[in-house]
Amino acid sequence: MLNSSISLIQTYKKIFKLALPILAMQFSQMSMGIVDTIMAGQASLNDLAAVAIGASIWLPIFLLILGILTAVTPTVSHLNGANQLHKVEHVVRQTIWIGIVISLFAIFLLNHMDSVLDIMQVSKITQPIVIGYLYAVSWGILGVSLFFILRCLNEGLANAVPVMIVGLIGLLINIFFNYLLIFGNWGFPALGGAGAGWATSISHWLMAIMLLVYIINAKLFNNIRIFKFDFRIDLNEIMSLFKLGLPIGIAYFVEGSIFSVIALFIASLGTFVVASHQIALNIATFVFILPLSLSIAMTILVGHAKGANNPLQLKRIVYAGFSISIFQAVIIAILILLFASDIPTLYTQEAKVINLASHLMLFAAIYQLPDAIQLCGSATLRGLKDTAIPMLFSIVSFWIIGFPLGYFLALSNHIVAAMGASGFWIGLICGLCLSSVLQSLRLRIMMKKLND
Repeated sequence: MLNSSISLIQTYKKIFKLALPILAMQFSQMSMGIVDTIMAGQASLNDLAAVAIGASIWLPIFLLILGILTAVTPTVSHLNGANQLHKVEHVVRQTIWIGIVISLFAIFLLNHMDSVLDIMQVSKITQPIVIGYLYAVSWGILGVSLFFILRCLNEGLANAVPVMIVGLIGLLINIFFNYLLIFGNWGFPALGGAGAGWATSISHWLMAIMLLVYIINAKLFNNIRIFKFDFRIDLNEIMSLFKLGLPIGIAYFVEGSIFSVIALFIASLGTFVVASHQIALNIATFVFILPLSLSIAMTILVGHAKGANNPLQLKRIVYAGFSISIFQAVIIAILILLFASDIPTLYTQEAKVINLASHLMLFAAIYQLPDAIQLCGSATLRGLKDTAIPMLFSIVSFWIIGFPLGYFLALSNHIVAAMGASGFWIGLICGLCLSSVLQSLRLRIMMKKLND
């Protein structure tokens, strides 16, 4: 009994040791979006709305790319646990080919969004700023793809500290170039919301370069020759990685795109509603970094335990991970409720925006618990390389249940009088509750199979 308790405590420590640098990395990544929004809001309300709409279009594409490339993490983690690190270099090189193809596709999409903005009736004043923002962001897609591949490589090896350092430097770079390009300081042109897009692209490229330089020089990678001149394309390996990563990417896309589609529907309700929704969403996204960091740590540790064929350790990781996730969700929810009226004042002094954003914060607080549970469940399944069924759960929960319910509550009178943005948040919470139940049931089935 004593040995079991000690082992569980050690598992908690292992999760925290890995999750903390990942948390700092996620903080820097998420903070870029928040910094963009805050600094664009200081330029004008139209720039704030444009960055909000532009980010809502860019985010699901970004998440699709991230999800597909995330296949590197459980793959490298399994190889690490099985003491087969000699196979890592081949995996990474083939993932780079995947990254190039999907990045070019994403660049094309972001530069052909004019008709989407027309369909969603985005203000003619705001549209040119949104288009400029998306054009600027598209120049950094190849950079962010390379960065994420290298990041997932390091995290798969449980080497998260260097990634954390690069991420924090990247945040400072983003703030600096926002200062130059949004407001036109030091002789640079004042680009408003579009300047935030250029700052993001510059930051992503510099982060990729910094991590590349680290990998070339770090002793950890002496025997993993990632960048030797070998341009062979292994279609079997690519298809294996794509088969693992695509469901993750689709699941990320499904969850991220629902926020984007909601933002586009809300755009027709006016600039004040758009700005209020974006503030609440920014906060929900920001605090999301804690459960997300825990989930990434769980994917890595579960993958390592599975690769090492250690079911007892795997069970401890799952128990510890879920208990930590639930605890942090309750704490975050309480903090959001306590400061719901104060947070919006960081973004704007517009009274209407502050009042509506404060109201939406209540839903952001409720959102925390089911989100933490479903995220923890899907991350554990990802570590077990089970991605297809969890992807279907996400589609059903968010698009079959969450979005239709939110639409009817927000913009129609069929269920109750139209609730506006609040209706969409209620739909999201219902979708998350369903997803948390489905992911947990699937995990229980998978764990039972491992024990049999």
